[in-house]
Amino acid sequence: MSAVIVLSVVVAAVAVVSYLERKSLKSKVDAIELKAKSDFANFVLALRSKESQLRAKISADVSKVVAEAKAEATKIELELKRMEAEAKVDVSSVAHRAEALVLKLEADLKKAI
Repeated sequence: MSAVIVLSVVVAAVAVVSYLERKSLKSKVDAIELKAKSDFANFVLALRSKESQLRAKISADVSKVVAEAKAEATKIELELKRMEAEAKVDVSSVAHRAEALVLKLEADLKKAI
């Protein structure tokens, strides 16, 4: 009978120790879980911050490229207008020369006839 009592006390002690160990482990797991959630939240914030920085840099780079393209387009447009004006002058000059040559040839033909 005393063996049954001793065995019951040992089983009860093991049960109490197991319960206390379980509570201890559960509190450690909860602490680790909270730390993991906190670390994840910090990681997400850092990632969003880096994303914002990259978006700002990309936006600035795109704005710079657009401004350079507009400046280049304006430069090309001015050059085309200048070339067009020169071409008009050349065409009108050639037209005047052609008219003068035709008049001269007509005068020469009239003299010859």
